[in-house]
Amino acid sequence: MKKFTLLILAIIIGSFTANAQFGGLIEKAAKKAQKKTEEKIIEKTTEKVADKVSDAISDQIPDEPIEEPVAEEAPDEPLTYEGIMRQIMPIPTAQQMISYKKAQLNGQGLKMMSSPIMKYQMKVLDLLGKVYQVPYQGADSAQIVDDSYKFAEFYSGLSREEIDMLSQMSEEEQEAYLQEHYQEGQAEAAMLEQAMEASKYLEPLQPTIDRWTAVGDRALKVYEEADAQCAAIYKKYAENLTTEDEDTRNPYLLKYYEEAAPIIREAVVRAYEIRLNEQLPIAMELEEEMAKIRAEHQDAISVMLNYAQLTVSSCLSESLKIIEIPEYPEE
Repeated sequence: MKKFTLLILAIIIGSFTANAQFGGLIEKAAKKAQKKTEEKIIEKTTEKVADKVSDAISDQIPDEPIEEPVAEEAPDEPLTYEGIMRQIMPIPTAQQMISYKKAQLNGQGLKMMSSPIMKYQMKVLDLLGKVYQVPYQGADSAQIVDDSYKFAEFYSGLSREEIDMLSQMSEEEQEAYLQEHYQEGQAEAAMLEQAMEASKYLEPLQPTIDRWTAVGDRALKVYEEADAQCAAIYKKYAENLTTEDEDTRNPYLLKYYEEAAPIIREAVVRAYEIRLNEQLPIAMELEEEMAKIRAEHQDAISVMLNYAQLTVSSCLSESLKIIEIPEYPEE
């Protein structure tokens, strides 16, 4: 199978991972298909796709005042990918990151509530939702429903009729039906068939896609270099971080984070600049061409494959690294 076909699958699955529009049956079908396909096919190529949005956000709660993010567009103006992306800034300071983690590790709930970190997290999550509204501005509900079905059909291999049928079943009946469906490999087959077909009309864009990927790799390289620096710092405190006793461990974890936080923040800022100033313009070039392709190919892949959307969602997800304490325990 052509590497380009696999890359299309990898990008689409990475893009859908960040998309929280769909729930219920559609989400269930998509997740099942995604899991099976990732295990057998996409595993070798998805490392170049954006990081998933961190599941740890939900238990974070809002120290020093922070300048309010400045929106580049008025609220009543149309959403644009660049406009959304610019609202990520300003990133909280390293000292604000450290103060928030100190309060969190010491169980100081009131101090956490006054931190700007929570406000920043909520802003990013709000922007992530807006990223997926951009293509549907002015769209009628019928188009949105139709595209939702296309997503589900692609990821599940189910027909629209089967999806409607499943929606009338109990959860237990749905599970049994889907289990049999996925064991038969229909979802994999459907995804591969569409990806191979899409590779034919997307191949002329490969040089531009290569440029987009190369810039994205540079952004990821920034995080790899920061990760190596943080790992070296972590090693200095590793002996004191092996205990499960939090009273003993947390002071050393905080000392480590005090050194790591400026590195993490700098990486987020540098990667953001690369994605905004270099990768997004290429993504918009691709989106112009994709608009032409969508006009001729009304299929799930043409709807889903949106490089501008993926660029912005990747940058937003990466910006949440400021709420994490990266750890490097010895194996």
